[in-house]
Amino acid sequence: MTGATLKFHKLDVFTSTPFIGNPLAIVHVPSGSSLSQESKQLIAREFNLSETIFLHEKNSSDDSHVVVDIFTTSEELPFAGHPTVGAGFFLLSRSPDLQTVTLRIRAGDIPVVRTEDGGVSLNAPVDFRVHPRLSIDSVKSAQPQLSDADYVNGVSGAEGCASVVKGMTFLLLAVTSEDALRRLQPYPKRLTIPNAEETLGAWGVGFAGIYIFYEQSNAEGITTIRTRMFDGPLEDPATGSAACTLSGWLALQKGAGVHKFKIVQGVEMGRRSDISVAVTVGDDGEIKSIALQGKAVEVMEGTVRI
Repeated sequence: MTGATLKFHKLDVFTSTPFIGNPLAIVHVPSGSSLSQESKQLIAREFNLSETIFLHEKNSSDDSHVVVDIFTTSEELPFAGHPTVGAGFFLLSRSPDLQTVTLRIRAGDIPVVRTEDGGVSLNAPVDFRVHPRLSIDSVKSAQPQLSDADYVNGVSGAEGCASVVKGMTFLLLAVTSEDALRRLQPYPKRLTIPNAEETLGAWGVGFAGIYIFYEQSNAEGITTIRTRMFDGPLEDPATGSAACTLSGWLALQKGAGVHKFKIVQGVEMGRRSDISVAVTVGDDGEIKSIALQGKAVEVMEGTVRI
C-alpha cells in the first residue's frame, strides 16, 4: 500500500482537557486495504507516542467488531489500556445512537460501553498471573536520590511482579511518599528481567515496564494511588494495562469482593491522567473481571503519506 494517504486523528486519553492525559494517534486503514507490519511500525515510530493504533474500517455495517492494531515505537502489543479506551471513545463519539462498540485486538474481543459521566468503560482481557517477587538490583541502584526509607520494602527488598495478560508484565515498585515518587528519574535502559522465561515461565516474554506507586488514601471504598511508569528512558503519562495489573495485584491481597481504584498518573510530566479501575475477586481467590474506565478528547487530525 505505497503512495497512499491515510487519515489520522489524535486524542488525549484519560482526560477531558486538551493537551493533558496520554496522547493517542488513530490511523484509519480503509476497508479492503492492507498495511504491512513494517509500515505500521514505521508510522508508529514517526508519531513517537507511547502507542499508535490502526483502526481498520469495517467492510459493512453488519460487522460486529472493529479490528484495531496497537503499536508502540518498537513493537505490536496484545493489549494496552489507553489505546482501547481512546479507540472506543472515538468510535462511540461518531455513532451517538450506539451504546457499545466491540474492538478486536490481539488479546481478543473487547466491548467498550458508554458511561453516564461521558466516558467509556471496558472489561480488560484477563489472563492474570502473579509472579514471584523480584529483586533486581539495577531498578533501585539507578535511583541514587532515593534512600532506603523511600521504599516500602527497602533498598534490598523484593518487589511485586504480575501480568494482566501474557506479554504484558510489570514490576510493581512501592514507595513511601508522593515526594519519593516525584524524585524518581527515567531509567537509562529498558527493564530486563533476569532469566525471564525461567522465572516467569510462559509469561516471561513481551513487554515489561516498571510501575512505581504510592497509596495515597482509601475513602468511601475507593483506593487512590499516585503512579509513574517507566519504559527505560521513556515515561508514560497513562498506562491502562499497568493500572489494571497493579489494581488486580492489590485486589487479590484484599480478598473476595469488588475493589475500586482511582489512579492518577503523569503529574510530574504535566500530563495528569485519571484512570478508574474496578476489580472483582471471586470467593475462590481468582480475578473474575477488571473494568477500566476513562474519558478522552480529540485534539487534532490530518493525513499520513506512505
